[in-house]
Amino acid sequence: MNGTKERLMILDMIAEGKITAAEGEELFRVLEVVDEDPESDALAPVPPQPPFPPLQPVPPRSPRGQRTSDDLVSALKSAGIDHVTLSDVQEMQDHNLTAEYVNEMLALGIEPDGLGEWINLRVHEITPRYVRELRDMGINDLDLDELIELSLHDVSAKYVSELREVGLKDLDVDELVELSNHDVSAKYIAELREVGIKDLDVDEIIELSNHEVSAKYVAELRATGLKNFDVDDLIELSNHEISPKYIAELKKMGLKDFDVDNLVELGNHDVSPEFIAELHSLGLKDLEIDDIIELSIHDVSPEFIAQMRELGFKDLDTDDLVQLSNHDIDPEFVKALRDFGIKDLDIDDVVELGIHNVSPRYLTEMKEAGLKNVEIDELVEMRIHNVTPKFVRELHEMGFDNLPADELVELNIHHVTPRFIREMRRKHGEHLTLEQIRDMRLHGVEEVLGVR
Repeated sequence: MNGTKERLMILDMIAEGKITAAEGEELFRVLEVVDEDPESDALAPVPPQPPFPPLQPVPPRSPRGQRTSDDLVSALKSAGIDHVTLSDVQEMQDHNLTAEYVNEMLALGIEPDGLGEWINLRVHEITPRYVRELRDMGINDLDLDELIELSLHDVSAKYVSELREVGLKDLDVDELVELSNHDVSAKYIAELREVGIKDLDVDEIIELSNHEVSAKYVAELRATGLKNFDVDDLIELSNHEISPKYIAELKKMGLKDFDVDNLVELGNHDVSPEFIAELHSLGLKDLEIDDIIELSIHDVSPEFIAQMRELGFKDLDTDDLVQLSNHDIDPEFVKALRDFGIKDLDIDDVVELGIHNVSPRYLTEMKEAGLKNVEIDELVEMRIHNVTPKFVRELHEMGFDNLPADELVELNIHHVTPRFIREMRRKHGEHLTLEQIRDMRLHGVEEVLGVR
C-alpha cells in the first residue's frame, strides 16, 4: 500500500486545523503498520492509545490544496529534503515556508543545508526580494550566515545604495555591519565631506561617529583658525572637550601659536582662560604654553605667586615656582624661616630646607628649645642627623647652653643622650664636662678617668 496520498491528506488536515499534530502522529503510526503488511486490505488492529476526539469525516481535498502540498513536497525534494516529520510540518506552517519561497530562493542560488536552515532564513525574514536588491547593489556571493548577519543589523539595499552615493562602494559584509551597528548614516558621511573631511576609511568614520565629532564641530574648529588636523586630532580634541569657544578665548588671552597637542595638554590639565588671565594680571604675559601647563600641573596658583612676591621673591621663573610647589614650600614656610632669624634667603636655600623637611614646626620648636643663630646648612645637617627639639631642650635644661650645631650633630651621631649624660654624672661626678662624657661614650670610662 502506498501511503503518500494518505500522508499528504494527514498533513493537509493538520494544516487546516482539523486535527492536532499529536493526532496526526497517531495516524502516521497506523499507516506504518499497514505498510509493513502489504497483503492486508484493512488497517491492522492498533494497540490502545490515549483517547482523543473522534476525527470528523475529511472532505475531499480541493485540487488547489492537493497542488499546494504536491508543490511543497516537490520543492523540498529539489532542495534535497526527502523526509519531513509532523513537527517539521508544524514549523514550516508557523514560519510560512512555502513552495514558492523555496523555488525562488533556489533559483537565486541560495541552497540552505537542511530544513533547519530554510526555517532560519524565514525566521530572519530573508526574502528573495532582499537577496535580489542586494545583488543589484553588487553584494554577490553571500552565504547564508552573511545574509542573516546583514538582515540582523538592518543593512538594507537602500542603506547600501546611500553609502555608495557618498563614495563608499566596495564595502564587505563586516564593514556594512559595523557602520550600521554604530548608526553611521550616509548623511553623516556626506556632511563630513562637505567640511573637507574626505577619503576616510570605515574605521575612521566609525571612530569619528563614536566620539561625536560632527560636521558642525569641524566647521567651528576651522572658523577659529585651526585647520591642519587629521582624524586622530579631531578625536583627541573631542575626547578632551576642547570646544571652539575655548580656543577663541585662548586667542583673546594672546595665545595664538598653538597646535592640537598644545590644546589637548591645556585641556588635560584644566587650564582655564581665567587661570591665564590671572597670570597676566601678575605681569606674566609672555609665558609659553608649556610654561602655563607646567604651572597648572604643579598647582602653582596665581595667589601663590602673589604671596611669594610679597615675601621678596619677585623674579621667580617657571622652574623656580615649580620647584617651590614640588617641595611643598609655601609662604608660611618662608615666614617661619624669617621668624627664626634667617633673612637673606635665595630660592636654592629655601628648596634645600624644604627637601630635608625643615618644617615651620621644626623651626618653631628649635627656637623654643633655645637654639639660636644657626645657618641654613647647619639646619639641614641637624635635620639629616635627626637632632630633635627635645634633644636640644634637655641639654639646655642640663646646663649645656648655646651648643654649636656641629657639636649637637656629633653628640647625636655618637648617641650621647641626656640619659647617658645623667648616668655618667651620677656615677662619676657632676663635675664631668660634656667633652669628657662624649669621650666616655667613644673610648670607655676607664680610659677617660684613668681607672681600672
